[in-house]
Amino acid sequence: MSLPPTTHRIDAAQGPTRRRVFSGERLAARVSWYAPGERMHRHVHDCHQLSLLLLGTLMEQTGQGEERLAVPALGVKQAGVAHANDYGPSGALMLGIDLPASFDLQDKLGIGRAWQWRGHALQPLLQGRGLLSALFAGELVAADVDARLWELLAGMAAPDERPSGTPPRWLALCCQRLQDENVPLADLADELGVHPVYVARAFTRWMGCAPSVFRARAQLQRALPLLANGQALVDVAQQAGFADQSHFSRIARTHSGLTPARLRALLQA
Repeated sequence: MSLPPTTHRIDAAQGPTRRRVFSGERLAARVSWYAPGERMHRHVHDCHQLSLLLLGTLMEQTGQGEERLAVPALGVKQAGVAHANDYGPSGALMLGIDLPASFDLQDKLGIGRAWQWRGHALQPLLQGRGLLSALFAGELVAADVDARLWELLAGMAAPDERPSGTPPRWLALCCQRLQDENVPLADLADELGVHPVYVARAFTRWMGCAPSVFRARAQLQRALPLLANGQALVDVAQQAGFADQSHFSRIARTHSGLTPARLRALLQA
């Protein structure tokens, strides 16, 4: 897919942002929900954007290349970088930090590339999830939020930990099966013709999370558009494939930092 010829300029206050959670003197933070199938044509921003993909899928394309993501990831876009986005069938829940274009990413954070995504970002994910949980529980004052955001930025500046080499051929099929159904890992390994231990190790190395975590996140991603439509929590739990509403609640808190009720309120904001 090539980028459309027209480039739109978008500032930090526009776009599909659902809720701005913090506005400080030197940075701002927002939580964004992009509905399944939503696309954004080629556009640029007047600020630097550092984004954490908490849940969902994302395809982002710039003149420097294309990234397709279905696992927790963090991205950096310097002000003025033209890009187009496709959020796929799952939609996407993202935590973003906006910095002024005058902020020197290279000098302050050691980030030299104008555009990059990293899929092995466990520590920033944990920090972002904890920040959201504390924010929506009303546990933080403004000074605490400011400090936590700068700490998150420091974690984003860590080097890329993406493995080298060629991923196993079965990885894409494994991801698809884990997304679509609750097949036991041992049964899936038998189908793939490899040992379950090898599947677990290789999957974690390449995807940045264990197969069980990937499957739980897939269930939660199926729940997001249902929550956005305002469906009852018990119905969402059943349709998304959870054992019951309690299971749904545990997975939601573990992977987003928010209860299903708070997620629903956020997505409908």
